[in-house]
Amino acid sequence: MNIDTRPDSTTDYAKGTFFARLRDAVPEAWQGYIRHPFVRGMADGTLEPARFRAFLMQDYLYLLNYARAYALAVYKSDSFEEMRECADIVAGILNTEMAMHFSYCEGWGLGRKEMEAHPPAQELRAYSGFILDRAQAGDLLDLLVALSACLVGYGEIGLALAADRATLREGNPYFSWFSVYADEPYQALVRTGLARLDIVASRRGGMARLPELTRLFSTAVALETDFWTAGQPGMA
Repeated sequence: MNIDTRPDSTTDYAKGTFFARLRDAVPEAWQGYIRHPFVRGMADGTLEPARFRAFLMQDYLYLLNYARAYALAVYKSDSFEEMRECADIVAGILNTEMAMHFSYCEGWGLGRKEMEAHPPAQELRAYSGFILDRAQAGDLLDLLVALSACLVGYGEIGLALAADRATLREGNPYFSWFSVYADEPYQALVRTGLARLDIVASRRGGMARLPELTRLFSTAVALETDFWTAGQPGMA
């Protein structure tokens, strides 16, 4: 199944943003991430259920560290407004996104205690270690760049799959999962994240730091790509 997830005039809301400079500097890596076989398998419904269940368990553990990273972003913020925005994101992850994740996972026979007790995969340890290191050792711009691949990537994937007529809808067990990322609540988060990255980049010398930030972003994309097969030995 050939799914076109390349940015275009209808889906590329990142055009002209600081994020677009990062993404467009690593086009092959970005396409490898958002056009991964795991994504194509979800789109046409052929992904093995066992692989998706393994991914869901690792994704739950990742979300916990995602929230921890944003909690550190509160500390890294320069103003009350920035602190409040980052705190709102943490609250949204813990109170809304996690609740949705629990509800969805129950449909796959996965309970909270089971997921919390599940050992983190190597891919998860690598990715979580990376974002938490950036949260602690870097500044707010480093952290937002490290987290942007996840935030915007899922938004692009969701929009592209929802718009693609080749995407299987009826009888597809994965459609309800990835369609969430095409819905307005998530898309609003993406737009907010893009705007916030622009502001922080302008305040913290983003253009002068572009080479190092591009390397940081490239690492994040590679780790995101690997995470599609987290906890699934022999899969790539």
